[in-house]
Amino acid sequence: YQLDSPPPSPLLNFFFYVASVTTLLLTNSIKQKPLLPTRETMTAGFELGLWLFLGSTLQLTGLKLTTGSQAAVIVQLTTVFVPLLEAGFFGKTLSKNLWIGVALAFTGAALVATDQATNSGLGGLSLLQMAKGDAIVLAAALMYSMHVLRLDTYAKKVEPLQLATGKQTAQLLFSTAFAWVPALFSDSRIAQYRDFASAQTHDTLMIILAVVVWNGAVSSAFTSYAQSYGQRRLPPTLAGLLFTTQPLWAALLSSIFLHEPIGKLGACGIALVLAALAQSLVPITGSTMASDPVEEETKKNG
Repeated sequence: YQLDSPPPSPLLNFFFYVASVTTLLLTNSIKQKPLLPTRETMTAGFELGLWLFLGSTLQLTGLKLTTGSQAAVIVQLTTVFVPLLEAGFFGKTLSKNLWIGVALAFTGAALVATDQATNSGLGGLSLLQMAKGDAIVLAAALMYSMHVLRLDTYAKKVEPLQLATGKQTAQLLFSTAFAWVPALFSDSRIAQYRDFASAQTHDTLMIILAVVVWNGAVSSAFTSYAQSYGQRRLPPTLAGLLFTTQPLWAALLSSIFLHEPIGKLGACGIALVLAALAQSLVPITGSTMASDPVEEETKKNG
């Protein structure tokens, strides 16, 4: 969104999922996995894909109205939402270690994101715009939290590559409808797309292409598979804790590639997140991490 004429959010979302589904179908083909989903995969993919589509659409919309650093802090609220929803609506009892870990991890992630924000201003945004954007990103965090919770059920039943393909295919269908159906009835949506296309140069198109390929193949396809694989063994709250390392990786990569220094706040935040992971992971590595149910079933049938 730092380009002079950035892609409209619905169109950008659509391009991401085209790249993501293409990557996963190619991977399925190389690994000689079936390309047509089963009924169970379609059911799981539809529900999980819906939560992710709502989350990503809200996040992309919110990012136009707030700063990236603000959004990064708010998205980390998934770390808080997941255990609250897990305990309040799913009736699960969580250990004290996990609750302490949640508090430490969110505080640490917020400090890292705040430290990164010192390198940028408001970007011409008004406080009212930022408040609206923050509220939209907050709703996105809630959608992502529901995905983490529901994935806990489906990941134990469906092979991860098939599950990731189902999720991303569902998101492609949702994003296709969101991007193109309104264009059939709205002249303003068509004009928005035309204005975007006419404003692009070769250089900006190459930038957009690189962003689409990276976000589609890596940030969407690979992470969807990795999360589907990991949550076969890990409980939702612990998975949410691991996601709080995202700002750490962002700070580290910014330091390496953009030469942005990590300040005192950032260093304290990194220490808190690492302490949270140690607090939550060490006591349960021998008990909470379950065996892989899909692999166990494969062994029985093999």
